[in-house]
Amino acid sequence: MIYALDLLLPIVDLGQQSAFNPGGATQWLSTGWSRLAGVLATTVVAGAARVLGR
Repeated sequence: MIYALDLLLPIVDLGQQSAFNPGGATQWLSTGWSRLAGVLATTVVAGAARVLGR
């Protein structure tokens, strides 16, 4: 999960991308977590915009 977080945060470098080179199922899992986090962040922002827009 920390690897996925390192890929998602462009400003902060957690050092995981250079220390961890995923392959096979681990690569698919980290990609899935990254995409799921993006969908969750988009949903939270849309919900906040709707609540604040009222």
